[in-house]
Amino acid sequence: MKVGVIIPNAGSKATVENIQTTAKWAEELGYHSLWLTDHVVLAEEVNARYPYRSHGRWDYSPDTIWTDPLLTLAWAGQVAPGLKLGTSVLVFPIRNPILLAKQIASLDFLSGGRAIMGVGVGWMEEEFNIIGEQFRGRGRRTEEMVALMRQLWTGDKVEFNGEYYQVPSCRMHPASVQDNIPIVWGGHSDISIERAARVGDGWHPTQITIEQLSDGLKKLRNHCERYERDFDSLTIIARPGDMYEIDEESHARHQALGVNHMIVDTPIHESDPKLSLVRAKMESVADICGLGK
Repeated sequence: MKVGVIIPNAGSKATVENIQTTAKWAEELGYHSLWLTDHVVLAEEVNARYPYRSHGRWDYSPDTIWTDPLLTLAWAGQVAPGLKLGTSVLVFPIRNPILLAKQIASLDFLSGGRAIMGVGVGWMEEEFNIIGEQFRGRGRRTEEMVALMRQLWTGDKVEFNGEYYQVPSCRMHPASVQDNIPIVWGGHSDISIERAARVGDGWHPTQITIEQLSDGLKKLRNHCERYERDFDSLTIIARPGDMYEIDEESHARHQALGVNHMIVDTPIHESDPKLSLVRAKMESVADICGLGK
């Protein structure tokens, strides 16, 4: 199983030096990939339900540092040239698809074909409102964005007439280095799992229990049969977050479930000026998962 790590682009640890330090550590310890989280702007008051906490409340201050994940991956990728660069997850529908396609293709081009896009449809309605994008219909719009972006990434002539986006004849260069930049759908709702089977290259649930992960994989397999997709062709990227510890038992269960790729979170809120807690977590998971051996 491949193992990736969330490096700090959010919170007090998100400094220029810390981003590159943790990226270097990840490569030294044998990790496969670097991952970053995403928010563009934080409202002073958030009433939308946060789906990744049992209490459903957003618990970050509006003055929390949150660097752009694509720019930050380019910065981190310079010092860890052997690692893949992923988003967990990038909120697509708050962005323009043509500009986003350009940014992702450029990341893939500059990194030598290392981009992996964990895609989310978003949950914070206040963020959509501030940016000026519609919250309703964001799932269907994201699907259309992905279809358009995949065409643009080829470098071929594109003419696109969709429900939400109409693009006259054009080309975008540089094309992506990868023939297909992987699109792994985040979320664990039924529709997210269905999208992963229908129009995705994988499923990337975050912060759910192993039991929920197991149930979701059963649903994913059923959807693959429905759409005549090869289940084994999809990449399963699990990110436990705070839901359970990564230890020998959970690592074994991931392997038994067929998880291809696991992502470990590093501490965000705790005071850790020398990154000793981050380093300890990275070393512990590397040892449990047998990285570098």
